[in-house]
Amino acid sequence: MPRSLVNGNYHLVIAIESASRANSWYRVLADRQTGQLSCDCPAWTFRQNGGITLRSCKHTQAAQLLVNAQGQVDIRRTGVLVERASGAAANTNLLVQSTQQQWPGLGGKWSVEQRTGTIDHHPYRFVLLQLATGNGTTATGLVAFVQRFHTTTQSMIGGVAGWAGYAIAAEVARTAGYPMAGQPPDHFKVTRRGEAGTTDRRRRIGLSDILRVGDQVDLGDGYTPTQRAENTLRLFLGEELYTQLERQHFLDVSSVCYASEKRIYRVRRDPAKQRERRVRVFKKGYYSNDFCIVRGQNVPEADHWLTVFLGLISDEEQTLSVVGTYNVFDPHSDDYIQREEEHIPAIWHPRAS
Repeated sequence: MPRSLVNGNYHLVIAIESASRANSWYRVLADRQTGQLSCDCPAWTFRQNGGITLRSCKHTQAAQLLVNAQGQVDIRRTGVLVERASGAAANTNLLVQSTQQQWPGLGGKWSVEQRTGTIDHHPYRFVLLQLATGNGTTATGLVAFVQRFHTTTQSMIGGVAGWAGYAIAAEVARTAGYPMAGQPPDHFKVTRRGEAGTTDRRRRIGLSDILRVGDQVDLGDGYTPTQRAENTLRLFLGEELYTQLERQHFLDVSSVCYASEKRIYRVRRDPAKQRERRVRVFKKGYYSNDFCIVRGQNVPEADHWLTVFLGLISDEEQTLSVVGTYNVFDPHSDDYIQREEEHIPAIWHPRAS
């Protein structure tokens, strides 16, 4: 949990790279109720005078200039425009493509904007990603890179796909009724079992443990694609929601496009984590059909599950476009030998404002 706000309903406003250490990040968070900004840099954390409400640092001061009266991020005040693209033009941008690869379920219209500016007299490059989802949500992610550490677009892939993509996925999940998913991630590396002086109780998963780069299988960190996919799922859902998924083997997604019939998608997970399960469809509380949403490519099971989940909460129609008439089945179509009865009610909830 970030040091800045141990308890509270907050979201990531911007990830700012340290001016002195490459790929070391400070997270500026905003309390959703009050709008109060906080940072996990030492200057903010240990500055006790004035209490939480009057505490500030150079990172929160920079972020304050980027948040308008409606609480939305606006980087036009940062400096010189480098790039702006949306729709088809944005889809050819390397940073957008990398974010789509890291979070393949997110669907909608992407846009990207880059500007140069300064923070405490240090030159920075600001990268803003925005996604207008098919389900009607608009979400943004903002990252500030120290220019002298990043002379190529390639060097910014990890920061954008990780921080900006994570923030966008988190906002989409919150709007879909999962406020505890996508809590701002830590930026440290995981401490693994067997390393000198460590115990399992100190093992934590951070941003560096989930990032994928291109089609590389071995990123030099000892993780297999399956382990990396599980880390991504666990980190994004958070311990409470991940534990719920492990216990009941599904999460429910309320439909936006078919709200009139109170449709719910029960996104199920194989307890053995080996194969995909068909999505169970409920209408007005009754189990009516199975939808088969197959893997588009050979990816780990956890990756496929998260892709389907993010797809349904971001762009329901696009996700269902692969179902058609041939992938709609009667109830219990994939458990007809040993039936798995439904004992937990499927309750439809309207989308959060």
